[in-house]
Amino acid sequence: MSDLNGLLSEAPAVMNGKDADAKTAHATKVFASIARIDDKQIDATVDKMEQEPADILLKYVYRGLEEPTDNNASLFKWQAKILDKFGIGSVVRVLTDRKTV
Repeated sequence: MSDLNGLLSEAPAVMNGKDADAKTAHATKVFASIARIDDKQIDATVDKMEQEPADILLKYVYRGLEEPTDNNASLFKWQAKILDKFGIGSVVRVLTDRKTV
């Protein structure tokens, strides 16, 4: 979890940049971090999150869902839990924010 928290705290600097390779490298780290979290721990992990890191994580979830992979089922679980805790406002903030991950 702390690994994920660290990556999410670094994300605003990456989002403000224009370097697509840096964004891809950071996204790869985030995806690796959430892949290490067992599906049974998703609820507990999201429950400990504040709104801003959860919104950033949701950006990565949506980025991960842009291409079909074996991790898509897990990404949908992350999305559902973030939606449960933070509501539709989180989805709206993520979809309307011009800064990409």
